[in-house]
Amino acid sequence: MITVKIVRKKISLQYKQNSSAPADWHNNDAHNSLDSFIVYKDGNPLGLFIAQTVANLEGLDAGVHFTDTIVPGSFHIRVFVPGRQHYGRVHGIVGAQTMAGDLINDQSITAKNPYRWLVHDWEKLNDANPPGVDTRVAWSAGCIVLPDKQLYQFGQILDSNGIRPGDLIPTTLEEEV
Repeated sequence: MITVKIVRKKISLQYKQNSSAPADWHNNDAHNSLDSFIVYKDGNPLGLFIAQTVANLEGLDAGVHFTDTIVPGSFHIRVFVPGRQHYGRVHGIVGAQTMAGDLINDQSITAKNPYRWLVHDWEKLNDANPPGVDTRVAWSAGCIVLPDKQLYQFGQILDSNGIRPGDLIPTTLEEEV
């Protein structure tokens, strides 16, 4: 059985360079992508990837809040969902809870927010950069963001283990103390 364990470093929650300065593209980039995204098969590690798990777009993207960050706990990743605005094969987050207390439903959205919580690439949105070009840092509106090449490798692990679009992968998010 394929499972995923995500380990968030506590320092990742401090995403601003200067906590008293206004949000901007050069202040909201501290402690970026320090978290681990580990894929297991029957308890044995198959892949270790870096991840951004903290919503660091507050003040930069209307409607995005730090509290859109997923809290530690168990949930599922629905694999190979339609990507719409992201490159590569993306995955939906299902059954997780945000810091604001909102439950992410089977469609990877909350009752208050129509935008999906995903596992997606670190690139700019489609048509903003050529494929394969990651941004300076990973930007998250609550999603789990992997570098483009690592998202591809995760997909390859899923493919090689017979995982099909729509399958649910048991996932846990833990926070280091």
